[in-house]
Amino acid sequence: MMILSPSLFNSDLYQIKETLENLQTLGIGQLHIDVMDNHYVPNLGFNASFVKNLKAHTDFILDCHLMVERPELAIVDFIDAKADIITFHYEATAHHSYIINKIKNSNIKVGIAINPCTPVENLKLLLPQVDQVLVMTVNPGQKNESFLPFTLQKIEQLKSLKQIGNYHYDIQVDGNINDQNISLCVTAGANSIVSGGFIFNNNALESNIQSLKAAIK
Repeated sequence: MMILSPSLFNSDLYQIKETLENLQTLGIGQLHIDVMDNHYVPNLGFNASFVKNLKAHTDFILDCHLMVERPELAIVDFIDAKADIITFHYEATAHHSYIINKIKNSNIKVGIAINPCTPVENLKLLLPQVDQVLVMTVNPGQKNESFLPFTLQKIEQLKSLKQIGNYHYDIQVDGNINDQNISLCVTAGANSIVSGGFIFNNNALESNIQSLKAAIK
């Protein structure tokens, strides 16, 4: 199943209620929530209180992407906020299995993210345990980054390992995804697409989402 997950960080928060209503009308069922601590990445993003409020007032699946140092300390707040998916960065911790088990034991799906230069091989022991692998196609938390074509090889590797091991994880991509490169990602094996800047560009949600969908048909 192909999942299109708009990244709210790029939306106009002044119009958040209208934006969410429009996304729902356009058939969007999942939102990507960027959580940043200004340490692991040089920016600040959403927090657990925001997630809790969204859960109370909407029916979206909330995919929380933790770009934070020591995610083992942060996950408790997002578990309490009833996030649907919690994704943490491989590079941000040494306690991968602890985090995975803590999240899964809370009946929440768990994802693991890797930066562009982190090898897929680093994840091999963890792949049977996760529900999602997020391949960053730009360096996280930076502004105006260009899509990195070499990350397509990592998507292909993850697709191959998934088939060989009969694993169940979604392969997600995030980072300057637009109507020019989305088909490359899908062809390589991605089935979960995060897009922010493109979807929310000029607040033309309907036409931008249609462009993405048309590009992968």
